[in-house]
Amino acid sequence: MHHLVLQVPAPGRLDPELLGRLSEQLRARALQPLPCADASAGCSAVRLLDIGLDEPVARALLPPLALRHGFDWALLPAGLALRDFRLLALDMDSTLVNIETIDELGSATGVKQRIAEITEAAMRGEIADYAESLRRRLALLAGTPEAVLEQVWQRMQLNPGARELVAAAKSAGLRVILATGGFTWFAERLQRQLGLDEVHANQLDIADGKLTGRTRGSIVDGAAKRQALLDACARAGCSAQQAIAIGDGANDLPMLSACGLAVAYRGKPTVQRAADMALNHCGLDGVLRALAGD
Repeated sequence: MHHLVLQVPAPGRLDPELLGRLSEQLRARALQPLPCADASAGCSAVRLLDIGLDEPVARALLPPLALRHGFDWALLPAGLALRDFRLLALDMDSTLVNIETIDELGSATGVKQRIAEITEAAMRGEIADYAESLRRRLALLAGTPEAVLEQVWQRMQLNPGARELVAAAKSAGLRVILATGGFTWFAERLQRQLGLDEVHANQLDIADGKLTGRTRGSIVDGAAKRQALLDACARAGCSAQQAIAIGDGANDLPMLSACGLAVAYRGKPTVQRAADMALNHCGLDGVLRALAGD
C-alpha cells in the first residue's frame, strides 16, 4: 500500500477543498497532517493514507495536478523512512547547487547564451548524446582563463535544504555521493564543504592557465552516473533499492531508474514523470518530511 505526501513551503497552505478532491480521486483512506519545521507557520504538509488507485494511474495523475495547484508530492510505500536507505546520490548543477556551472563559465567570454541553449536541450533530452553535447559546450570555452573558475565558485550557492538533507542523511548512516556531469574543480570543493563520501565528475583540461575546451579522462554521462550509484551501493554492501537519487535533467534518468527512491528536484517534465517524488516548491529538505515514516 502506498501513501501520498503533499507539501508546500511555509507559510503556504494546502487547500482543504483540493485535498478532499484528491483524497476522493485517489481513493485515500484518510488524511494525516504532518508537522512543519516552523510550528508558527501552520501545517503545510499532509499525508494521504493508503492510496487505493492503481499506482501507475496515480503517478500519471500527479505531475499535471501538482503543476496546476502548486504542491510538491511523493508517492511512497507506507512507512518508508530515511533509515531504510543506505545511500544518497545527488546531481550537482541545478540540484545540489543553484547554477549550471558550465553556463556560468561561458559568461566571462560572452558565450553563456550559446552554451545555455545546448545545456537546456540536453537536460530536456533533445540531444541524445550527452557526451557530445558536453564536448560542444566545452569547445566554446577554449581559452577561458582559469581564474574564471574561482569567480563562478564565489557565485555558487547551495540550494535550499541541501545542507540539512546531507547532514540528516549522514546522521542516519547513509553514504552521500555526488554524481555529476559537472566538473571536479567544483565537486571536490563541495565534497570538502559538506563531507561527501565520493564525487564522480568530469575533469577540466587546463594548460598555461587557460581552459583548453576539453576534458581529461572519460566523460561522466547518464550511464556513468548510474554506474557510480551501483558501484557505491556495492561498496556500501546494499542493493540499489536502498539508494535515493536526486536529479533534474535527462542525463539523471539512468541513475533515477536504478535506485529505490527517485526524486526530481525542479526537474524537467520527463524527469518528473519518472520520479517517485517531485520537489518544485520546497527545498531539498522536503525529502526528509516525506520520509518521516509512520
